Amino acid sequence: MKNPLRLFCILSLLFSASFSAVAKDEPIKTSVVQAQLFELYEHASASYVGCSNSEYSFTVKPDGTTSGIQSSNDYNRNVVAVPVGDLALIHTHPSMDLPAPSKGDVAVAVRLGVPNYVLSKFALYVAEPDGTIRKVADVKIEHGQLELGYTRKTYSR
Repeated sequence: MKNPLRLFCILSLLFSASFSAVAKDEPIKTSVVQAQLFELYEHASASYVGCSNSEYSFTVKPDGTTSGIQSSNDYNRNVVAVPVGDLALIHTHPSMDLPAPSKGDVAVAVRLGVPNYVLSKFALYVAEPDGTIRKVADVKIEHGQLELGYTRKTYSR
């Protein structure tokens, strides 16, 4: 009796952790946000091949709509307004030097209490408000569309 109960507890924890990661990403899986992610990727395409150092960003509002794509034209100081109540911040990282969230990205997520997603050439990562970093999806352009292969890997800094 002890072993089946233990197995049930372990499986419950694993299911709960998987469901939690998926639920956290629900705001970015809407068609509106997916379309804005594709536009964001197109804006950043020159930076992905080293022709630009600009970061681009947008936020997801509580009603599921998105803000316009913004850029400070400087990857060292990407300035974006994140209104209180917004559900997420999504921005790009130029080239492949740092595809995952930086320490500064993690600090912003913690300070604002919202997930801070980083869209790089080949992956989408998130810095969570609790300070963890997680790879959300592999990224590629296929037939003129942005393809996201969702994953559940978690990383800590």
